[in-house]
Amino acid sequence: MRFRLLAVFALVLAPLAVRAADEENPYKKAKVGDFAEYKLTTKFGELSIPGTMRQVVTEKTDKELTLKITSAVEIGGQKKENEQTQKIDLTKPFDPTKGGAVPGGGKVDIEKLKDGKEKVKVDGKEYDTAWTTYKAKMKIFGQEIESEMKVWTSKDMPLGMLKMTMTGKFMGQDMESAVELTKFGNKKEKE
Repeated sequence: MRFRLLAVFALVLAPLAVRAADEENPYKKAKVGDFAEYKLTTKFGELSIPGTMRQVVTEKTDKELTLKITSAVEIGGQKKENEQTQKIDLTKPFDPTKGGAVPGGGKVDIEKLKDGKEKVKVDGKEYDTAWTTYKAKMKIFGQEIESEMKVWTSKDMPLGMLKMTMTGKFMGQDMESAVELTKFGNKKEKE
């Protein structure tokens, strides 16, 4: 069961690379040291899985950006940590609908549904955001999963995303996830 719960967590993190594609490549503006920290909440059936995630730009050239993503969740009283690195090609337009690989030999395909504008409050401050809804089809550990998600992004954030919500089913259980920005900035500039 714990292995399958980790797969649920992988479902939550898989679409986090989704960003509004309202410019050629939004990562071009990021700088080394830019970071964003998020609170994760996932409900799988009757089980609640709290967590955190941190994204930080560790390297950047004119052609490529390296994003380090660290996450931690608590499952059954045990803390599980994960770290991965994502390379982003800055010479090509960023296309969030291309999806990506997920654990267990899985794959995620993302289809954009609709978009709009909305003001969102984070830590007492209001931001102008663009939201986009997506349908995601995934196969993880042999299980077919379909989910819908909504992602809010802002040009005022170093890495774009303010929050994300996702609903779907996994192994016959309802699943709900939320990712909310808690802190952002540039660590390198403060040193």
